[in-house]
Amino acid sequence: MNNNQDHNDKYSSKYIDLASERVGGRAIGCSDEWFANCSNLVKPGRGVFKEGYFVDTGQWMDGWESRRSFGRSWRLNSDENCDWCEIRLGIAGVIKGFDIDTHFFRGNAPDTVLVEAANIDNEEDGNIQWTEILAKSTVQPHNQNLFDCQSTKVWTHVRLKIFPDGGVARFRVYGEAQLQRENFIDGELIDLASVIHGGRGISASDMFFSSPSNLIMPNRGCNMGDGWETKRRRDNSNDWAVIKLALSGTIRKVILDTAHFKGNYPDQFSLQGARSNNGDSSSLTWQTIIEKTPLRADYEHLFIQQLLCAKDDEFTHVKVNIYPDGGISRLRIFGFPNWGSM
Repeated sequence: MNNNQDHNDKYSSKYIDLASERVGGRAIGCSDEWFANCSNLVKPGRGVFKEGYFVDTGQWMDGWESRRSFGRSWRLNSDENCDWCEIRLGIAGVIKGFDIDTHFFRGNAPDTVLVEAANIDNEEDGNIQWTEILAKSTVQPHNQNLFDCQSTKVWTHVRLKIFPDGGVARFRVYGEAQLQRENFIDGELIDLASVIHGGRGISASDMFFSSPSNLIMPNRGCNMGDGWETKRRRDNSNDWAVIKLALSGTIRKVILDTAHFKGNYPDQFSLQGARSNNGDSSSLTWQTIIEKTPLRADYEHLFIQQLLCAKDDEFTHVKVNIYPDGGISRLRIFGFPNWGSM
C-alpha cells in the first residue's frame, strides 16, 4: 500500500531520486563496509530489520554500516575522522534535497553527515574535484533526516560522509533530471515521458496501492507493485494520472503496458495531451490523443495509427485515463522534442 503514514514525502512527492538503483544509481566505492554493504544505500524501500538474524560480522543490517573507527589505525593519520561512500547518480541532474535515512540504526547511527558532489566524465581520474553541497549536519537515529540542497549546478556523482562512523539505511538524492542534448542526434525519436529524460508524474486521482511515477520508470515492470494501481471504485467515475513531459514535443508513438496486471487491469483507457506555455499545470486544456480503447491483460499495447493529434501538435503534459480503475505498468510517449524548450 502506498499510503505509508510513517514516510515523509516532502521530496519524493515532487522530485525523482536521482541515486536510486531503479534508475541506474550505483555505490562505486566506500572507506569501509565491514557490517553492511554500501550498495544497500540506493535500494528501494526504507530498509527492513530481521531481529536475531546474525551473520559472521554480527547482526544483519539492511543499509551501509562501517566498523567502529577507533579500531582502525589509518584514522591516526587522517585529516577527517569520518567514513565515506561515493555514488554514481543514475540520472545527472540538479539536486533539490536529501533523505539520509537511519531506519533501524538505533544505537549505531552516525552523529553528523556531510554531502559533496562532482560532475565526472571519467571515474578513473584520481583528481576529482568535490564540492560541498550539504554542510556538516546532525542526524537522528532510526529516522528520516531531510535536508534541502541549495546548489543549482548539474551533478553526476555524490559522496556521503558520516562522522565518525556508523550506519545509514538509505541515501536518497532528490532532484530534477537534466537532459543532455549532446546525447541525441537530430531527428531522433525519444520517450518524452521517461523519468530518465526528466518526465515526472505530478498528480493522480488515486494512488492507494502505488504511485503514477512508476509509469515512467526505465525497463518493463518487474511485478505488479512496479506500476500504478488504484483501489476499486464504487461510483460511476474513472481514475487518471497526469505526466509532465521532459520537454515539449510532438507525439508519434505511444506504448501502454499492462505487464503483470491480469485480474486487475483496466477495461479501457484513453490519452489526452495539453500544452502549458508557462509551466503551470493547474489550468490545462486537454485534447484527445487516443480515444477510449479496450485493453488486454499483461500485454504491451502499441499505438501509432490510432493517434488523433496532428504531427505538428506540441504537448508539455499527457493525461492517461483508465476506465473505471485498476493498474497499468508503463506509459511511453515517443516523439520529437522541441530542444528550444530546454
